[in-house]
Amino acid sequence: MGIIKFVHCADIHLDAPFREHGQGTYGDTRRKDIRDAFLNILNRVKTENAGFLLISGDLYEHGSVVKSTMEWLYMVLSEVGVPVVIIPGNHDPYLLNSWYKNWEWPSNVTILTPDNPNLVLENLNVNIYGMGFSGFKEGKPDLSMVSKPKEGFFNIFMFHGTLDMDFAGNDYKPVTTMELEALGYDYYALGHFHNIRDDYPLRNAYNPGSPEPLGFDETGEHGAILVTAETVQGGTSLKVEKFNTAVRAYHDEDLNITGLKTLEEIKMRVLGHLEGFNPQRDIIRINLKGLTELSIDEDMLTSLFAENWLYLKIRNNTRKAYDIESLEKDLSLKGAFVREMKSRIRKVADELENNPENPELKREEEILVLALSYGLEALQNGKIEWLSE
Repeated sequence: MGIIKFVHCADIHLDAPFREHGQGTYGDTRRKDIRDAFLNILNRVKTENAGFLLISGDLYEHGSVVKSTMEWLYMVLSEVGVPVVIIPGNHDPYLLNSWYKNWEWPSNVTILTPDNPNLVLENLNVNIYGMGFSGFKEGKPDLSMVSKPKEGFFNIFMFHGTLDMDFAGNDYKPVTTMELEALGYDYYALGHFHNIRDDYPLRNAYNPGSPEPLGFDETGEHGAILVTAETVQGGTSLKVEKFNTAVRAYHDEDLNITGLKTLEEIKMRVLGHLEGFNPQRDIIRINLKGLTELSIDEDMLTSLFAENWLYLKIRNNTRKAYDIESLEKDLSLKGAFVREMKSRIRKVADELENNPENPELKREEEILVLALSYGLEALQNGKIEWLSE
């Protein structure tokens, strides 16, 4: 077999819609970011002289991708100069009206489908089997249909779905480590989840995540995987290298403003928190937390900072501050409640002095402080106003 080098990516989501509304033509800018992240992958294929490229599903958004994007995709894939192997995902399934069926793809591109699930790259001694989606939702797959590994070849199983997450009602092809391992493949090229996974119990299974983050639940680095496989003493040695491709980064930040007395103090606290972030790269959401007596207009506060950022949003998740010392002396039900809760909080605080790193005690203290705040709100207003998105 010798040495085989290839790039594995997934979940590109070309022409994805975006919920946020930032500066200017935010959605168009973010869709261009996705293209640029994908170009970063193709450039890495070229600079590494990789033998081929794997795309494990969700290359584009079936419901929103436009023809001009497909024309651009045709151009960049045809120029990459190596075989490109794609399986459809749950966002770009192999439907009757899909681009996979109704578009002329470059000659170096192979779409693995239920009718054509296998590709052999004879010159590289590589055998690839792919199992993607033919609908937006699919239950547990029938792995008995997967062909056996090809002897003397490096065997790759491309799969879009969930591994070791077989929850009730899982509509995204749930499989287990034991089931995939029984197939006997040398490398499992997974897709579906947008954060990289290289820690599966199945040692040769990898999910590269999305090359460009798509929301605030996708913080951290994003990119693709460069794999080098080599025959060593009758077995196969894998060298797996993650590389970053993202144009932007999401940051969901909590900022405690307890004790601040004026709007100017809040502005300075926010300004200090933004130091170190890059307006040209970072997409920021700041969640104000804590107790305050100030009335905060989150839209107005956002407008003071957002001009220089592609996207910056300040959300007011604070709660009303109460004069606990005065209420503690009150003879009403509220006073009795405050005295009881303060007693419990002091008891936990005393225990924390002797065991300051105890996570259970820290959590109990946080819960009691929240219970005091929520309880006073309920006694004051007859209800609790829950904070929402």
